[in-house]
Amino acid sequence: MFQRTRKVACPECNGSNFWHGNPKPTDVLVCRYCSAAVITYAKYVEQAAQHEAERLLAEFIETDISRDLAHLKAVLAATGPRPSL
Repeated sequence: MFQRTRKVACPECNGSNFWHGNPKPTDVLVCRYCSAAVITYAKYVEQAAQHEAERLLAEFIETDISRDLAHLKAVLAATGPRPSL
């Protein structure tokens, strides 16, 4: 997968639980402390992929729009006349 930890916190007691082996998508992780159902493996993989995508997007998205606009204006101003289509 993403070489990330497979640790999952229980929503009931906040205990740390781990996936072991090669679970099936329908397997449910059961808390080792309070025996509550934590999450299915399919949902765990979906959430892990979503968090990884969010992390990667946040790493590469520029949030300073005014700086981007100033840079774009400077590039457009420096490029001389444009050929007509």
